[in-house]
Amino acid sequence: MGCATATIKYLVFLFNALCALLGIGVIVVNSIALKDVANETRPVLIFFIVIGSIVFLISFFGCCGAIKESPCLTWMYAIIMLIILILSCVLCFVYVHHIDDEQLARSQLNNAWAQQKNGTDAMTFYQKTFKCCGITGPNDYTKANLTTPESCYAANTNGTATTSHSVYPDGCLTKLIAFYDDALKFVRVFGWILIAVEGAAFVFATVLGITFNNEQRRSRY
Repeated sequence: MGCATATIKYLVFLFNALCALLGIGVIVVNSIALKDVANETRPVLIFFIVIGSIVFLISFFGCCGAIKESPCLTWMYAIIMLIILILSCVLCFVYVHHIDDEQLARSQLNNAWAQQKNGTDAMTFYQKTFKCCGITGPNDYTKANLTTPESCYAANTNGTATTSHSVYPDGCLTKLIAFYDDALKFVRVFGWILIAVEGAAFVFATVLGITFNNEQRRSRY
């Protein structure tokens, strides 16, 4: 095995290790974001979790192909990596970068507000989680002739609401938009890093597969 082949072989090892680590990172980041995002966004995050899991698993093929110098395993790894690379690009370009954080937050809060006006305290989760009140502020309850709920008030040291004062002044819309923006930012960053590493791994695996094929061809003569 020549110096160039050995170098490519070690590069395949390196990018396999990076793919495995990034696969785990994608799984963790999307799993954390999954429990907090709207239902409309969950299929995209679940798809990323699946891709992260597959990337982690197929790194095994790349390692085995490089160790055994097997053209078959190396080409299998390269083809699977190409398929995953295409899927990752589609997710990042078509779905993740077209998710409108404001539209998602507004839709989610409008649904909760409609239930709130029908007598269901659907805003409680958002108001307690984000320390906010109403969609745009406490005046939303006044305008709708609704009693400001306990969840709009800051809790005292005993953990109970102080209904005499300390109403959260901010609306939940701006806070939910900021939350989605932060959550999806990590998803986007990990997605693009994963695409870059997958692309490099595919290129090196392809070069290594061609090299193994050429060496096998030479050994026959």
